[in-house]
Amino acid sequence: MVFEVDHRAVPGAKLATSTIKLHGNGAWVRVETNPDGQALAPTSGCLGKAELKQLVDGLHAAPWKVTTARVHCMAMSSTFTEYQVDGKLVFTQKLCSGQTLDDKSRAAIDFAAAQVDPAAARPTP
Repeated sequence: MVFEVDHRAVPGAKLATSTIKLHGNGAWVRVETNPDGQALAPTSGCLGKAELKQLVDGLHAAPWKVTTARVHCMAMSSTFTEYQVDGKLVFTQKLCSGQTLDDKSRAAIDFAAAQVDPAAARPTP
């Protein structure tokens, strides 16, 4: 797995979730569940060699530096997003976590997510 985006919900929350996985050959698949946990029809596609190379190069060049603010809000959300590169968790995006990703890594995630699913490339909360 080259890149994975997991839109998750805390256990017990009746919310929709989705997972997008990009494979090394450029094929990607998005699997979703509705708020009741029932699987929806998956969607899929395939990136061209040039797009895949640009995406992979950007992900591998990213430093994945996470900064934690000393002061942050205490709001909690029932949803969060996990990003994985080469099967390794590189960042978890949560509302008011106080954690931010460096600009180069954020740009790599946003670019990669936009290639496999434009709805997945959301601004950092």
